[in-house]
Amino acid sequence: MSLVQLGENIWAHEDSMPLGGIQLRLRMTIVKLSCGGLWIHSPTKPNPELQAEIDELGKVTFIVGAANGHNTWLSAWQTAYPEAELYVSGGIPNKVKLDNYMVLEKHFENIWCDDFEREFMPNVELFNESVFFHKPSRSLIVTDLIQNHSDEIPSGFAGVMTRCVFRPLGFKGACVAPPLKLGFTIKDKSAFSVFIKNIQRWDFDKIIVTHGDVIADDAKGVFAGLVERFIR
Repeated sequence: MSLVQLGENIWAHEDSMPLGGIQLRLRMTIVKLSCGGLWIHSPTKPNPELQAEIDELGKVTFIVGAANGHNTWLSAWQTAYPEAELYVSGGIPNKVKLDNYMVLEKHFENIWCDDFEREFMPNVELFNESVFFHKPSRSLIVTDLIQNHSDEIPSGFAGVMTRCVFRPLGFKGACVAPPLKLGFTIKDKSAFSVFIKNIQRWDFDKIIVTHGDVIADDAKGVFAGLVERFIR
């Protein structure tokens, strides 16, 4: 089994994606909704064995690309599950050809409210990220907002890039997406502060990151420490 259960009706599949000479860890999250269908967040590369495992859990009804940088395999998943509805962040349709999709914009009506709370990252066009709180498992599900790079430095060229480029940029340990630390990426700092405060109100006990290790120890405290700089 390649799927790992993380809580009530929630599983993950771990893979990687190439980024600037390294392999960046990538996690897909699968949730079985109260209606019985499956909700797929940030898909990894599909393969028959993985799809067979997922099919054993139920019918894939929603595929979600919740931040602009996560588009690589959306088309393949849409082909594999043509009856599933596809929801993507605003920048994804400019990067990949998709047949039918809905955009997760600011005023998107949360059609998954029985299972999730949802917040939209305001005025950060680099990401256009939607963040989710899965209520049954008390899981905060993020794409790029929070990351947790605890890996050892690899050998070879990937190690050079990790040591000399990515770690100095901030891709180290539990961190906020490094571009968010640059003032120009957040166009409305007051609105971003409200976004962060709304997430802090959720009663989560773990952060399921798309990049790196799940944060399960003192998740709310870790989150509070990472985002303190954004509170106004």
